[in-house]
Amino acid sequence: MPDVPLKRIRPNRLNPRLRFSKSGLDDLAASIVNFGILEPLLVRPVNSHYEVVVGERRYRAAQQAGLDEVPVIVRKYSDDEVMEINLVENVQREDLSAVEKAKLCRELRDRYPEKYMTWEVIAQRIGVETDTIRAWVRTLNLPEEVQERIGAREAKRVPEGKIDYRTALDIAEKIKDPERQVEVATQLSEERVPREVARDVIRRAATESPAPIADIVQDAQREPRARLGFLLRQYESVLDGSMTQTIRRRVDPRIEPGALVRADVVQFATLEVTDLVRKRLGDVDEEDARQEGGYTLEQFRQLWRQTYGSWNPDDLVTLVRFKVVPER
Repeated sequence: MPDVPLKRIRPNRLNPRLRFSKSGLDDLAASIVNFGILEPLLVRPVNSHYEVVVGERRYRAAQQAGLDEVPVIVRKYSDDEVMEINLVENVQREDLSAVEKAKLCRELRDRYPEKYMTWEVIAQRIGVETDTIRAWVRTLNLPEEVQERIGAREAKRVPEGKIDYRTALDIAEKIKDPERQVEVATQLSEERVPREVARDVIRRAATESPAPIADIVQDAQREPRARLGFLLRQYESVLDGSMTQTIRRRVDPRIEPGALVRADVVQFATLEVTDLVRKRLGDVDEEDARQEGGYTLEQFRQLWRQTYGSWNPDDLVTLVRFKVVPER
């Protein structure tokens, strides 16, 4: 494993990563100063120098750390192979945005149409669902100003001043005017509202077109989010004011003095929860759909889209399995 002078290495011109987090590079450079580069860069020879294939962040951080040489593994790769390697290496990284992933997938199809003729082929190659790639690609239909607002998930949190790509897809689906799309994306990225509030804002912005987005956000934030369930026989007591207290074993943490809470009358049966199962939405199968009420998988997907706006196979969901407890 040779060490190569850093000045003989060039960045990867085919790298899908459009931006690098400054804080992330600072942390990596500090680590390199203290411990060196723990994993060599994968490079290929190009004319009289080398080009990074895998390890662009390490390359940039090594420059920042002031290293003269770095360990490398040298392999000969064609542009086609470099594109594939970078896609497989980077597409699952949380610090790569959906827009960056979409652009690389589109470039694969444009450059090599015979090899990557469909999204299904790319999905199979990189090990994700076709619906996931289609979701990424849909972000490219948004105005550039909105694309730039779509953040990658760093440390399980959308960076400040950004929106997640599912919110961006909701904007694309429900709001057709590009200027309105930019207004909504800008306001949501600056306000950093909860996901359920963002969905409400997008729905209102699509139907209340003259209303300023800032006003819509304020109204949506005032809407009740937490819920208290009451028995049907308690309904009139709540409304006529004779019931002014309810004692519960557990209370939603959002319920606090001054909070607006929605009162629900929902109890028509007692259910015993038999199991909780965590799954990716894309792993929900025909049997799961049947247990939802006799749906086919396609019917369940349509119902989900109607309820939540989009079907994102990467979303984690909880399957609450239950049985009815007979009334005594």
